[in-house]
Amino acid sequence: MSLSGYPFSGEAAARVKETGYSLEGLLADPNPQPRLSRLARKRGLARVVGAVLGEIPEGPAHPLAELLSYPIARVIVSCVDDDLLTRRYALAEAKLAGKKMVREDLADLILLARDLGADPEVGLGGIHLPFSDYLKAAARMKSPSWKLVNRSLEAGRVAITGQELARILEERARERVQRGLPLLVPPEICEKLRREISQVEEELSARKEEEKVDLGEVTEEAFPPCIRVVLGEVAAGTNLAHTARFALTTFLLHVGMGVDEVVAVFGRSPDFDDEKTRYQVEHIAGRGGTAYRPPSCATMATYGNCPGEDRLCRWVSHPLSYYERKVKKGGSG
Repeated sequence: MSLSGYPFSGEAAARVKETGYSLEGLLADPNPQPRLSRLARKRGLARVVGAVLGEIPEGPAHPLAELLSYPIARVIVSCVDDDLLTRRYALAEAKLAGKKMVREDLADLILLARDLGADPEVGLGGIHLPFSDYLKAAARMKSPSWKLVNRSLEAGRVAITGQELARILEERARERVQRGLPLLVPPEICEKLRREISQVEEELSARKEEEKVDLGEVTEEAFPPCIRVVLGEVAAGTNLAHTARFALTTFLLHVGMGVDEVVAVFGRSPDFDDEKTRYQVEHIAGRGGTAYRPPSCATMATYGNCPGEDRLCRWVSHPLSYYERKVKKGGSG
């Protein structure tokens, strides 16, 4: 297995340490290793810009530059210090690693799993993962096939396939990459990466502008606090709980937004999948015969989706009632 393909692994970190290269050395001017420094910086920038655009491209055939580009990318992300960028970067690194994982032999995949803190067992009955390891990863999976009721559980272990192990490790990789970000980076280090940082900030700003959602005739100022908070989380790139996602979708559909507009709202989620999101929104909108109504204020509170009342909340029992009253008042309190 090539360590350069998994720069977040413990073994890769040890390999970088063995080389004797430091971040300060790579950024030094004049540089004793100008070609290696140039390649590592260029690749580090490509990692972060790729994350902004949605996908990190496969790297050039220079294993050491690939390894060294990872800490440089983490420093760039930390110097920019933007929540959306941090989440997108972690997800993009995990997706890049996931492409490689599905091509690995099972023995190598098991080694990587151990490095990432998972403990799969391989026997005559296939691959089995401890119940706790499985649940932690499956909590983020949306497909019904990941639900525990659809799984074989024996002696505290869940049966999975090699492809499913790769998907679980992809999620573990995302968690490891995001852990500790943003780093506390000295200002002088950020200054040495000013050119790369400026390019990332420019790309990020342009991406955010492209992803702004026009709510059309919908009066956003009349949204209740719960919906405004959830919309803010979507804008920040936060992965929503299922109950919050459902509440936001049903609310936006009921106040007059179309399926395409609602799908666009979720476009900034780190795990956004246009096809799956569209299917879910169309289903909630009534494509299957039943159009779902937004949950009541009491239900929102039960699931932890109520951020607290304002004055109008005390006089209504449903987010739609709040919206209707606010619209009649012209969006004012």
